[in-house]
Amino acid sequence: MIDIAQTLTELTALPIEDRLRVVESLWDSIPAASPVEVSPAQLAELQRRIAAHQRSPAQLITWDEILHRLRDGR
Repeated sequence: MIDIAQTLTELTALPIEDRLRVVESLWDSIPAASPVEVSPAQLAELQRRIAAHQRSPAQLITWDEILHRLRDGR
């Protein structure tokens, strides 16, 4: 059995860029059709963000820009 606490300790010791790659790889490993439970608070936040995007779609930031900003510390 995997010791999740130990694995997380090891992963958090990695440089940020490597941790981001791990997160991205984990996310990509989840099948798109997997059922996901969303809490009422999460649903409200998603609806708020969708509405904000619909009001101002020009403020959209690409995933590459997000990664660039994270790596540059902005």
